[in-house]
Amino acid sequence: MTDVLRLHDLSFSYGSVQALRGVSMSMPPGQVTCVIGRNGVGKTTLMKTMMGLLRHSGGQIWLGERTIEHLPANRRARLGVALVPQGRQIFPKLTVEENLRIGLQARPDGRKTIPDDVFELFPVLKTMGKRMGGDLSGGQQQQLAIARALVGEPRVLLLDEPTEGIQPNIIQQIGAVLRKLVEERGMAVVLVEQYLDFVREFGHGFYVMNRGRVVAEGETSALSADIVSRHLSV
Repeated sequence: MTDVLRLHDLSFSYGSVQALRGVSMSMPPGQVTCVIGRNGVGKTTLMKTMMGLLRHSGGQIWLGERTIEHLPANRRARLGVALVPQGRQIFPKLTVEENLRIGLQARPDGRKTIPDDVFELFPVLKTMGKRMGGDLSGGQQQQLAIARALVGEPRVLLLDEPTEGIQPNIIQQIGAVLRKLVEERGMAVVLVEQYLDFVREFGHGFYVMNRGRVVAEGETSALSADIVSRHLSV
């Protein structure tokens, strides 16, 4: 199985503070790869560096057979990488439909219409097209943020804490969508997540980060109480 996304010895520094230290990871197609760890260990920095919102200070990022670490975020988006940022970051003063249309800019085929399958994944959005993004509930905004990323039909979907502040029934809906994306579309999903029950239910592999490094990895079935107590317990 060829990895869709692969990191080799990736580093990033905020001035004199090194936030990522030689991170190497593989994100296979058709799987949810989970990145977990305590707050402040570099998970969000990692996602922004993969997307190109932060410029790496060393190492390589491979998308399929090509390196992309030198490319800006908009080029990475057109090659098939999409980020759903922490806190959702939808546009509250734009309608649901306008938010989704922004995602079309990532498409290399120039399509101007929103694909119907987005509404099949998130039916609630179909009836809310004219509503302002800021009028949606937190769970609906999260669904909109994921749908906006999917409009571009990415090969790799980066999700930064999608369950944060979301009601349990929406969390399960999001998990079901992720499962469908990997099983039916063969997408590579990279998930930063604190909610370990969600990781165990919907994830396939995991990496634990601490102080900018990978300190443990494996299949989610091997995410033991010992690993949790050593690296994740507060």
